[in-house]
Amino acid sequence: MDRPPSAPAETPGGEKGTAPPTTALLAAARGAHAKGETIGAQVSWSDDAALDIITVAQEAGVAWILLGYHRAPSGSDAMGGVVREVFAKAKVLPINVGVFLQGTDRPIERVFVVVDSSPDGRASLALGVRIAQGHKCTLRALLLAKRMSNVEDILLDMVRDARAGVGERFHADVLTEHGLRQLLKQAPGRLLIVGRKFADEVGLPLDEIPAGHRCVIVVQGADTIPSEPAPVS
Repeated sequence: MDRPPSAPAETPGGEKGTAPPTTALLAAARGAHAKGETIGAQVSWSDDAALDIITVAQEAGVAWILLGYHRAPSGSDAMGGVVREVFAKAKVLPINVGVFLQGTDRPIERVFVVVDSSPDGRASLALGVRIAQGHKCTLRALLLAKRMSNVEDILLDMVRDARAGVGERFHADVLTEHGLRQLLKQAPGRLLIVGRKFADEVGLPLDEIPAGHRCVIVVQGADTIPSEPAPVS
């Protein structure tokens, strides 16, 4: 949470002051409890939320950071603010980042994921597999094929691994046209996972996702695995 003027100041070398739980955090905890799950929750004041998120992720050695979207007072720029800064800082780290846009309380029966051999595509498929396994739902991969034998071989390997993880609930199609209209036509379900770069290429309207009750997760895949932690500034 951004530190308000009334928040207690940190003491030199001390821990960050504890912030009161937010409405969103309480709702998340209740939702997890209703599903019989437990989540660890931590709230603290922050003067640089993006840096603190990255630092905690590095210290914990996590592979993923999942964020809710940012909504400015004007109602636009869902990928701005802290979200944009986390994307930028994580780019040089072995950490995948996913941002939830919109959302739905309705059951997820099908997960659609846009897949290519890029870091974004690999991470998107991996996240889709985990969600499909957890919800025991169908996973449909929309492949961005390129007429290059080595790329096609990589995609086939990725599809084979995904099918092994999801079983008969996994299906794969080729995205027949690299455009927004075709993407939405072939991905009519409530959850769409798409790489950040491809979302930009097709002009996916991230500030207002068409077709209500759809949840979109925009993913930036890790493309480096440094032998030593990269500096974060």
